[in-house]
Amino acid sequence: MRRGAFVLAFMLLFSASSALAEGVPWSKLSNVDLSKVRDTDKARAQMLMKSEKCYFECAGSVFECVTAAKPSATAIRIAGFITRQVTRGKPDKDISKMLADRARSAHPFKTAKVNTKAAFCLGDPNAPVVVVAFTDFECPFCRIVSPILRKLAESLGDKVTYCFKPFPVKGHGALAVSTSKAAVAAFELGKFWEFHDLMYTKFEDHSDSDLKGYAGQLGLDWARFKEIRGSKDTKSKVVASKREGLKLGVKSTPTIYINGKRYYGEKSEVELKDRLEEELDLVGK
Repeated sequence: MRRGAFVLAFMLLFSASSALAEGVPWSKLSNVDLSKVRDTDKARAQMLMKSEKCYFECAGSVFECVTAAKPSATAIRIAGFITRQVTRGKPDKDISKMLADRARSAHPFKTAKVNTKAAFCLGDPNAPVVVVAFTDFECPFCRIVSPILRKLAESLGDKVTYCFKPFPVKGHGALAVSTSKAAVAAFELGKFWEFHDLMYTKFEDHSDSDLKGYAGQLGLDWARFKEIRGSKDTKSKVVASKREGLKLGVKSTPTIYINGKRYYGEKSEVELKDRLEEELDLVGK
């Protein structure tokens, strides 16, 4: 009898979860792997969608906006974000805070003017979305994030440009400034992105002898590389990049701007991809 009651209770709970999850167009949600989403995840995600407001295009709850006759693109993206975080086991209060960060990343009170002419950019300079990252070759987080941004910019073709700006941080060690200067030299010699990839792949190996080896791999003249790296002009460029970041309020790396909007979200590939796609929606591309 007890076993029967337990089975009945489980079936009722499962039925309630399934019913609760009805209505959301799950297959339309952005960047969600539905094979990893359980019915209980859908039920909890839908409850959050009902309690959270859609921050753009639609004035109702995320659930109301995503189940409307013509769902808003923003609601579809927020619903996808909520579902991803629920699947990861994030608490409701954390998801709510992350949504606030997402909203201010997409719709800040003001945008920053970042000098991309002095940056090392990959892609069409007239792309509708320009990503700028203040970055350090000695930063362990940049080692992960900068290659992700490079990959995303390439995958999105002429729609996104990624610009790298040196921002050496003293706390990252004695090589922070010298590797930033090396970045300028690699750029001046036309091999910055190849150098970028080597520097993050060989993150533990940034000594002069290592750099000489990388220059050789890339077909660069080591004497010329050292000359540019040690020049006053190169020092001025690194100092200007650092000062610009400090003026914008940059305190750590990587700090990311998307069309001048500072990014406050999680710096994983899926969240950065979703934010870039959201910006493309906003600019109508």
